[in-house]
Amino acid sequence: MPKKSCATCRSLQEEHRFLKPPEADWLKKETGRKNVDGFMVCEALLADGEKQCRNLRHYFREKPFKEPLRLPDPT
Repeated sequence: MPKKSCATCRSLQEEHRFLKPPEADWLKKETGRKNVDGFMVCEALLADGEKQCRNLRHYFREKPFKEPLRLPDPT
């Protein structure tokens, strides 16, 4: 199966991971969803090389929201 790139940062590398519990809690509050299983966050580095993209996707669906939704940077 060919790897898909991130719809937001257009990284050619597949660097997504499933959400950690605090991130899942944030997404539930942000979207009003009760279940956020299957959501993944892009870990590809952006052009500046310091920050991660953090765009959300749902399994292989690159654009689960009308506008790209990114997790806030970890504090």
